[in-house]
Amino acid sequence: MGSRQVQTESVTYQPTITRPTNTGTIESGAFSVSFANVHGSADSTINGTVLKAGETINFNAGAIHNTLGRFDYVATGSELLIITLRK
Repeated sequence: MGSRQVQTESVTYQPTITRPTNTGTIESGAFSVSFANVHGSADSTINGTVLKAGETINFNAGAIHNTLGRFDYVATGSELLIITLRK
């Protein structure tokens, strides 16, 4: 029988919440990033993909030591609610 490895390390993540109405970047290294387009009618983009008004999208790196890459967003004329978790 093979052995199993159990991860017992505890990690605390610090959330940040922003509400941009312009262009910006979430730098790589986050554990989790969520985007919600909270504008009533205007679209925004995340890494070149349209996020329509009212839509949300979530990214999670999965395991404790994994992290996400960089995200570029455009919320000009719109409004995003972004929640990011980092160590």
